[in-house]
Amino acid sequence: MGTELQRAGIREGECQELWNLEQPAKVRGVHQAYVDAGADCLLTNTFQANQKALAKHDLAGRWPEINHAATEIARSVCGPRHFVLADLGPGISAELRLNRRQAYKEFIQSFGSADGVLLETASNRDDLISMLFVRHEADRVPFLFSLAYGRNACGYLCTCVGPYPENKPPEFYAERARDWRLDALGVNCGREIGLDEVVEIVRRYRRVTDVPLFVRPNAGTPRRVEDGWVYPLTPRQLAERLPELLDAGVTMVGGCCGTTAEHIAALRPVIDDWNARHGFPAQGA
Repeated sequence: MGTELQRAGIREGECQELWNLEQPAKVRGVHQAYVDAGADCLLTNTFQANQKALAKHDLAGRWPEINHAATEIARSVCGPRHFVLADLGPGISAELRLNRRQAYKEFIQSFGSADGVLLETASNRDDLISMLFVRHEADRVPFLFSLAYGRNACGYLCTCVGPYPENKPPEFYAERARDWRLDALGVNCGREIGLDEVVEIVRRYRRVTDVPLFVRPNAGTPRRVEDGWVYPLTPRQLAERLPELLDAGVTMVGGCCGTTAEHIAALRPVIDDWNARHGFPAQGA
């Protein structure tokens, strides 16, 4: 969503979540492009729609209307077979630890008709623990948890948030996924994390857990240019690697930063072919 809104004209430093209220047609246009490309699941434009992040834009008190509008915009382009996930990025844990209980419930309810909650780009277990309180206090909703990884000084894949013991390997979360009642465990972007690393993480997840797994890789590691960022991974290149991810045990696939509607359109026929050969419904991008 962030890179697509940049293409739609949002200025650097501008609050992209406020566009749910001030530029809803442009946010809707982004969602529509992905639905037209064959996406089955949309994420609300709420990556940083929490009080701490919104306070930087003097919008701390407007999270309920921002979240509600985000869900309604996504829902407006969905058909009966589509899903809308409330999208929560890093930074939510510190805020929610201060409020607890009733505030947790109100936060989730602000998303209205969302079909589930995705906590993404998480970097430590505090993010998860805080959101599990949300889930306990709110009505039962599917809960998806996606981590960002990097390589530590020794070259090992782990969640990079500081010194040991906070850095954890993929197996740490996979081994606890059932006990934490996760509905799905995933991996999205990370510093210098490409498709080779994403495939490795999925395989390491699958060795120790049977929960559904999902991936949302970046379109490669971007490089800065004068008017934004350039992502090197083409739609064709991403689609060519998709069978590896499916073989590794992924049941849902999408994209993170720089992943355009064209990338999703390239994934769609690969997924449809996979589903047909394995007797699954034609759904899953």
